[in-house]
Amino acid sequence: MQEECAMTEATQIFLLPGLTLDSTKETMSPAAPKTQESVQLSNKLMLEKQQEEAEWESINVLLMNHGLQSLCLVKRPDIKDLILFDKQSSQRMRQNLKTLMEETVRQQNVIQELIENNQKLKNELQLEQNRAAHQEQRANELEQIMESVKAKIGELEDESLNRVCQQQTKIKDLQKEQKTLQIRCQHYKKKRMEQQEIIASLQKDICRLTKEEEERIITQNRVFAYLCKRVPHTVLDRQ
Repeated sequence: MQEECAMTEATQIFLLPGLTLDSTKETMSPAAPKTQESVQLSNKLMLEKQQEEAEWESINVLLMNHGLQSLCLVKRPDIKDLILFDKQSSQRMRQNLKTLMEETVRQQNVIQELIENNQKLKNELQLEQNRAAHQEQRANELEQIMESVKAKIGELEDESLNRVCQQQTKIKDLQKEQKTLQIRCQHYKKKRMEQQEIIASLQKDICRLTKEEEERIITQNRVFAYLCKRVPHTVLDRQ
């Protein structure tokens, strides 16, 4: 409302009421062209001033949206080509400029810090990528070692399986041989028992024959002694 009032007052100053451009042309003196140019210039300046004031109002809206203090324009219809601020607005403008400069410096510091942090993160990322590449290379080496170990284990398993098969075959052969030996052992045991029986029978026969021989010798000695008693003791008898 204040702005509209100021514009109205300015318009009233430079555009006299009850006059039109046509009537002015009719009553013009030889100096009328200069007056018309002056009026046009004043209107132009007034429009530019109104436009600049509107722009300052937009800036006030932006200032308040950012938490800064708004500025108050001095409405002076007599000053056409200048925009005036009161002392408080001038102080606010300085404070706003100082705040904006401090905020700019702070943002620059934040940006610099962000740049440094970004570079630090890039360095850390590069370091982690190098570590990851090293770990991947190490993992590939370990995988190759694992494959080699698996192949070696497979060879050992095959060798162990072959050995087990050979041992099982050998065990079967030994079991067959053991069975054969057991049969032979049984046969020899039976034969030994038969031989022991034969030996025992022979021993009995030897004992019997020995006894009979002893009895025959005793009988022979008795007969000889008896004959010696009955036959004369000649040389021939002695012989």
